[in-house]
This record gives sequence, C-alpha cells and structure tokens, in this order.
Amino acid sequence: MAYKPSMRRNTEDVDMELDIRPVMNLMVVLIPLLLQGAQWVKLGAIEINAPPAKSVGTGDANQENDQKEETKKLGLKLALTDDGISIANASAILTSGEGDGPTVPNKPDGSYDFDGLREKLIEIKKKIAGKGYRDQDRAVVTASNDVAYKNIVDLIDNVQTYTDEDGKELPLFPQVNFGSILK
Repeated sequence: MAYKPSMRRNTEDVDMELDIRPVMNLMVVLIPLLLQGAQWVKLGAIEINAPPAKSVGTGDANQENDQKEETKKLGLKLALTDDGISIANASAILTSGEGDGPTVPNKPDGSYDFDGLREKLIEIKKKIAGKGYRDQDRAVVTASNDVAYKNIVDLIDNVQTYTDEDGKELPLFPQVNFGSILK
C-alpha cells in the first residue's frame, strides 16, 4: 500500500545559478602557492650503476681473453656489518692488523669509522693508480640485513669522493654497485 504524499510539503523549484567565483579565486591563489612550494623541495639522489653483464665465451680464445681481462680487474668490495667495515677484492680480504675482525672496526662508541675507511681507500686508490685496472673507479657495497639505511648512504657518500691536501674534491670510487651478503 502506497502512502499519499503530504499536502503540507509544498516545495518550489528554485531557479538559481551557481556562483563559481569563490572556487576560482581559491584556485588562483592555491596554484601559484603550490608551484612556489615545489621549488623549495629538493630530492636527493645517489647515482648507482647496475653491475656489468657477463658475456658467455664459446671458444678457447674467448676464455683466454676473459682470463687476461680478469687479471686486470680489481673487484673492490666493501661489506658493512655490525662490527665494522671490511674491505676485500676477489682474491683477498684486507685485515685491520688486530686479528680476524673487519678492516675498519667500529669506534668505541659503536659508530662506524668512516674517516678510517676513507684513509684506507685513499691508500688503495694511490696503489692501483696507473696499473691498468678496468674497474679502478668501481666499488661494490654490501650490507648485512640489520644495518640501518642511513649507514649505507653514509658509506656511499664516503666512498665516492674525498678532499685532498689542497682542498680539491677528487673522485675516489665514484661508480657504486650493490651486492648481497649470503648467510
């Protein structure tokens, strides 16, 4: 059973035009404000290179060439762990001289010794200069799972450049790749 509409409810259709001027005024003010604010936001980006692809050799001549090229490859690896930073290449791990610990142990307060790392890397860079290593500007950075991201970024910042005695900023190992630690 349908109910009859109320007789008291007399609504009249009001013919009214929408006034969009306040909305337009808001947009006129809001868009320049957003554009001005976008100018102040700066994004920091660290350039990371993908690891080079390995070629598959099909003959003995290719294997000999690969072996010759392999001898001229430095393969610098930096491993960031809770104990400190270890420096290694494909054939050896650089020790700190205090035992089997990392190359650059943590400071007494538990923070990473990035200054000590930079000094070791400068020594390595000076020793390999002019030796013909094809990856003399590349370093592979690895970190254990429990290392904070901030420490990885600090490591990359300290690996890429250094300041010499004259105050000039020079490249150390500007090409940074990521590796993984297998447990």
